[in-house]
Amino acid sequence: MQYFTVVDNTYEEAIKKAKELYGDNIRIHSRRDFVTHGGLFTRKQHKCEISCYCIAKSNDGDKRAKRSDLAEFEMEAKTPDPSKLTLEERLDTNVHRDLVNPIETSADILIENYISGPLMDSVLNALEQNPKNDVSAIAKQLVSLVPIAYEEQIHPSTYMVLIGPTGSGKTTSIAKSAYLYKKQGKKVAIITLDSYRVGAYEQIKAFGDALDIPVDIVRQESELLRALEHYSWYDLVLIDTMGLSLRDKNVALRLKGLTSMLDSTRTSYIFTASPSMKEEDLIEHYLRYKDYSPKAMICTKVDETETIGNVLSFCYKMSLPLLFLTDGQKVPDDIIMASSTAILPYLKDIGYNSKDANSQLNMS
Repeated sequence: MQYFTVVDNTYEEAIKKAKELYGDNIRIHSRRDFVTHGGLFTRKQHKCEISCYCIAKSNDGDKRAKRSDLAEFEMEAKTPDPSKLTLEERLDTNVHRDLVNPIETSADILIENYISGPLMDSVLNALEQNPKNDVSAIAKQLVSLVPIAYEEQIHPSTYMVLIGPTGSGKTTSIAKSAYLYKKQGKKVAIITLDSYRVGAYEQIKAFGDALDIPVDIVRQESELLRALEHYSWYDLVLIDTMGLSLRDKNVALRLKGLTSMLDSTRTSYIFTASPSMKEEDLIEHYLRYKDYSPKAMICTKVDETETIGNVLSFCYKMSLPLLFLTDGQKVPDDIIMASSTAILPYLKDIGYNSKDANSQLNMS
């Protein structure tokens, strides 16, 4: 029996091409979905390869048999796309049919989580050396590669400045972080430089009053100097800022002028953004703050997305450690220190609930 392969952009297009080339007497033997590597002037593309064979034509001229054969072929053409199957169904197919390369399965899981670029390459390269290539192996590789800001979690800089785009959740993250550090026994205060956004000060002041944490608003350099002197004996001063855009050059200059008054040796800048952004958008916003040399990232609003894989790819590419995850609007509760067990529940087909995560990571 002679086999042949056909490659096209989708499974349906591959079926159509196979029928045009070899007629209606073909049967599907196997299917492989893959992603081509992009080059300097080309982008990565999703492709589908089908392996087919031809059955013998009927000699009795029975048109009903031919229609039956064609109906069977059409049913095969409706085989579901593997990317739309559950992880359990895909793994079952791999084990019992032995048709799919486990590395390709791992790539599918990573792509489904928007994990790409250097992080994806590093995970797949590591898995090639690991004979136990399953979900727990993917999880272990991911958490071993994603940087975590453990030092900043325990010993933050005296001045922690949150920077990031408008609407990224800086203000609520400030309040949650302040309470988290206060629970560690630190003397904490909050300063907001955001006098542009309507209600910004009232919002952070309400949080401060509820948490018994002092809050000051600063509009000019002299006010900042007084505030810094007033809180000079505090362990931690969290500083809220206004969001920047390409059109806000005056705001950018004002922010630069105010932050230049901080002692650089005692100041860390924390980039704040939501995983609802594409990785390209995260990079674009991050580059607006590159002069501040951000030390870590707070990933906000993780409850509003299925996966934070794009953030992990971004952090790995930029060598930017994760500090906190925030997963809701409740202050001060909805904040988590970034860690292996905190990351995994926010990944599709990889994550586990927090109770299961440790046992999975300890698997050898």
